[in-house]
Amino acid sequence: GADAMRARGEGGGSLQYGGETDRDRQCEHPQVAFFHLFFRTAAILTYVFCTWVSSSFVLSFIITVLLLAFDFWTVKNVSGRLLVGLRWWNEILPDGSSEWRFECADMSHRRTNALDSTVFWVGLLVPPVLWVLFALGALLRLNFEWLLIVAVALGLNGANVIGYLRCRKDNVANLKSMVTNAGMSAGMGSLMRNLPFSI
Repeated sequence: GADAMRARGEGGGSLQYGGETDRDRQCEHPQVAFFHLFFRTAAILTYVFCTWVSSSFVLSFIITVLLLAFDFWTVKNVSGRLLVGLRWWNEILPDGSSEWRFECADMSHRRTNALDSTVFWVGLLVPPVLWVLFALGALLRLNFEWLLIVAVALGLNGANVIGYLRCRKDNVANLKSMVTNAGMSAGMGSLMRNLPFSI
């Protein structure tokens, strides 16, 4: 839950990845993984096939944007936190400026599940690539109405991609720093124990 998360401005904790076990071959949060993929897949399918059902652009726009909004909220607030132990948000400061904030799970309480992690990152990164292709198709057809839907999709998907990649990069940097500090501390302790005199 939220108590197991450690929040830090422009930073976070670290994630640990151990060897693969039987537990890693099973999805630890199947319902979350389903909805992580469902809304974004449904938005893409609606965009591609909606004209087969209705010729109304307004109806297609509303349904697709609603699915994209549900997806954005789910990925940002639920699936990232439960599947990979990460969360991000952008905070508006009193002076009007904004600051990225990251949150990561306390890995003393949990370990990242390999299958959950794979589902999360594949589901996060593949759809934006498809939306870029849809954007190129809409431009080539000079179909600016449909390009509007793609712009909304890229904006919402892109925000989550940037947020989580920055969050992951920050946690990797913190992990390296922790390992380096631990190694230095262990080395200094060993050196002090082997000195022929005490200080």
